[in-house]
Amino acid sequence: MSNGHTRVEATTIHSFVTVAIPFDKKFVKEVELCLDGIGNPASPKLAIPLDRESFVHFLSMSVFNGDDAPQAFVILELSADGPVESVLNRLARAIAPILTEVLDKAHVSIRGMPLGDFLRRHHHGVGQGWFSTPGVNFDGSPEMSVPRIVKEAQLARIASDILEAYPPSTSALATLNFIRSKVKTDPSLEKLRWVFEEPLPPAPSLRAAPNPWKAVPPIILSAIASLFWPFLLIALAASAAGWIFDSLGTGFWLFVLVLALMFGVSYLWFRRKEHSDLPDDRPPSAKDVKTFMERENFTAQNHLAAASTMKGGPFRRFTLRIGLWVAGQLALHFSRPSFLGPTGVIHFARWILLPGTNTLFFYSNFDGAWESYLENFVEEAHQGVTGIWSNTVGFPKTSNLFGQGAADGDRLRRWTRRQQYPSRTWYTAYPSFTLARIRTNAAIRQGFIQALTEADAADWLSCFGSAPRPPDALESREIPTLVFGGLKRLGFATCLILRFTVDPRRNRSWLAKIENDISYGDSLLVKEALVVGLSQTGLLGLGLAKQDLETFPVPFQHGSDAPWRARALGDVDIDAPDEWWWGNGPENRADAIMLIYADTQDRLNGRVTRHREELDGIEVAYELPLSTIPAGSQDPYRQEPREPNVTEPFGFVDGVSQPIIRGTPQAQLTKESIHLVSPGEFIVGYPDNLGYLPPTASVAAGDDPQNLLPSVGFDPFRQRPDFSTPQTLDRRDLGRNGTFLVVRQLEQDVQSFNDFIAEAANALTGNPRIPPNLRAPLDEWIPAKMVGRWKDGTSLVRYPFAPGTAARASARPDNEFLFGKEDPRGLRCPFGAHIRRANPRESFDPGSTVQLSISNKHRIYRVGRPYSADVTESKRPGLMFMCLNADIERQFEFVQQVWAGAPSFHGLEKEFDPILGYPGTAYQLTIPTATGPLYLKGMRDFVTVRGSGYFFLPGRTAVRYLAR
Repeated sequence: MSNGHTRVEATTIHSFVTVAIPFDKKFVKEVELCLDGIGNPASPKLAIPLDRESFVHFLSMSVFNGDDAPQAFVILELSADGPVESVLNRLARAIAPILTEVLDKAHVSIRGMPLGDFLRRHHHGVGQGWFSTPGVNFDGSPEMSVPRIVKEAQLARIASDILEAYPPSTSALATLNFIRSKVKTDPSLEKLRWVFEEPLPPAPSLRAAPNPWKAVPPIILSAIASLFWPFLLIALAASAAGWIFDSLGTGFWLFVLVLALMFGVSYLWFRRKEHSDLPDDRPPSAKDVKTFMERENFTAQNHLAAASTMKGGPFRRFTLRIGLWVAGQLALHFSRPSFLGPTGVIHFARWILLPGTNTLFFYSNFDGAWESYLENFVEEAHQGVTGIWSNTVGFPKTSNLFGQGAADGDRLRRWTRRQQYPSRTWYTAYPSFTLARIRTNAAIRQGFIQALTEADAADWLSCFGSAPRPPDALESREIPTLVFGGLKRLGFATCLILRFTVDPRRNRSWLAKIENDISYGDSLLVKEALVVGLSQTGLLGLGLAKQDLETFPVPFQHGSDAPWRARALGDVDIDAPDEWWWGNGPENRADAIMLIYADTQDRLNGRVTRHREELDGIEVAYELPLSTIPAGSQDPYRQEPREPNVTEPFGFVDGVSQPIIRGTPQAQLTKESIHLVSPGEFIVGYPDNLGYLPPTASVAAGDDPQNLLPSVGFDPFRQRPDFSTPQTLDRRDLGRNGTFLVVRQLEQDVQSFNDFIAEAANALTGNPRIPPNLRAPLDEWIPAKMVGRWKDGTSLVRYPFAPGTAARASARPDNEFLFGKEDPRGLRCPFGAHIRRANPRESFDPGSTVQLSISNKHRIYRVGRPYSADVTESKRPGLMFMCLNADIERQFEFVQQVWAGAPSFHGLEKEFDPILGYPGTAYQLTIPTATGPLYLKGMRDFVTVRGSGYFFLPGRTAVRYLAR
């Protein structure tokens, strides 16, 4: 908002012109008929010359004939490009015959004065200061000239036509570059070449709202300069007097006391008047509403002219200035440019208390219907409107100047219609453009020139009937398919561990061959899938610079076979990297992992054969066929379980407790859950549970000459689309839409496990601490206590004495429970049980949502599969454990080291995870009961690590970059 015109650059000015010409009331009918003839919408005699001159955005002429005013007024108000003086002179030249005709009908003589000078004499600027005409202006399209608005609309329309004919592409930047080339080279589009030739001033309407904290000093200075400087002068004078006449300053403090009493009394008087004010509830005249509506809804915009009578007394003139000042500050410091608070439909608007009258005028050019415009005031901006109009007669009852008032929607609608008077002549330079469309066209033009990265090009494409992707909305087509589930609907799978050649070009050639086969998103109908992960040695083998690898997380750089990391994870003794079958050391390294899935064994065999043939010198260091999962046992979108049940070699349903990633189909089917987590916990480039963007891997901008990767400096939280900040010098985001895959081949000694269960059951038989109402045999109860679930997947928390399926055959694995709230003593699920260690929920602080949030920061997403005994060297079955994390150290390694592998977890002593174990160490499991603890002593190491690796699953665009 401004006092007379808006100026940001020397070449861009918007002027708010308000000309009020008094004339004798007896000529009102003649003037009204004349204005009606000029038209609303404007007739050609007004529209053609203004269109030709192309400097006026909106113009209206109306007649105000107030009952209490001694004379009537012709009010000409317009919003135009250029300084006020220039605008009035151009207007006088452009429509001199029309203005002369109106003045003649009003019997107003200009006495030989130039018409521009005459208009300037009757022009009224506005402000909130003591010596200015009370008023405020609002500019909804700052720095946008009429020619620019029209030309940008033309560019947007033609770009849309070209885009419609262009075949779909996976690269937004390629699409944008094609359209650029088309405009440059197509002779039929020569009229658009200006877009490359004219300098591109920024479009303020695309910017974000300013930081309100930075506005505090200018707001204080503005308040003093506009409103409160007289009080400051009086205070200074009193202070000086007190210093002169009383060295203790008693005079000053006496003045402060008197001033405070004056303000207090004034406030109480003001509140009393507010209480006694009666709103005018009369409905508007049906005849008047008909007159207004006859002039509405012919274009994308409408015009509102209203005149309200001020409440009596000078105090109300002061509070009006306060209301006007607050509205101005709201627009200037607390709103996006072109918005008034959250309202973005007002092109130009103004309030003015016309000098010599007791009437407050309001003029607005707005998008849409009158009813929707008022709805914006009621729902979104009622405080600012109330602070101004509450100083006029009949307005809905207010509280403390800014409260209630316009929030009373029904009364506001009635009152506003009663204040309204006909906009007899009204012109708009672009009748089909809403303000939102103007902003979009500006973004299309700005992005057409300045968008140089895939991310910006995607934002540019979103301008055509869409909107920029919200920060937490998943780019599903870019995200590796494992993020959306373990592909258990594809029941056949094989894992290939690869070792690259010494030639990066050869390795990249292989990646380019399979680039289009790699699977992304949540494709339910596919019959086969391919997932490819790259280790740190694999990225180097593709030619990634060492300094770029150093931007990856440190655990990934080290690798899981680094002795210091292995020791921290408990990979010692028989589990140590030296004993692994793959993934240990330079000669047995795992450069890449290929996970191949299919719906039939034949299809899987065909895919494996094909991918082996494509390796071209790359070695298969290790191959592991994974167990078959029965097909069709579960709709993958059902909530419990989310996918077909998988039973691991010890006989337990696996993968029951999984986080639910916001933005995935599963999350959309979940009303609310303790397992909901933000996408940034598992996918790089998205906000995490705390709303932050985690760090990402990056490459130098010079290493991405095709601008495939988004910029690291890209801020998804910023106001978009906005292409005013070039990003070409920033580092490029290699991690975005990727995730990290931890793979561990865990061999399971089923015979040893079963022998231990049998021994423990025999030892506990007859023990008086066994719960008397236990309905399951001990050889089922003991392993359930070790895991925390029964073998059918139902939880001990909800089913403490028998599996859920024992009482109800249709019972399903359950997961929506809280350890601390439902089992705070561990009497159902022991503190040391496998699932309580893997995800304690709020066990450490029962019922605490904070503790639950902390635990969710350490969740992992498991996507592994078991394998059978006949496919390994030792002829034992196991689990190809695989989990996804955005931060290997905070998620997988934390769970493995701090929870599963901690002997003092939850206050225990000398205990480890009873399933994962700890090699070479004797430990036990405590089973609490109501009458005291039971101990499972002599726990054995039932699981042996046979291989391990940390892999990066790149997003689609990152794969395209790495392959080149």
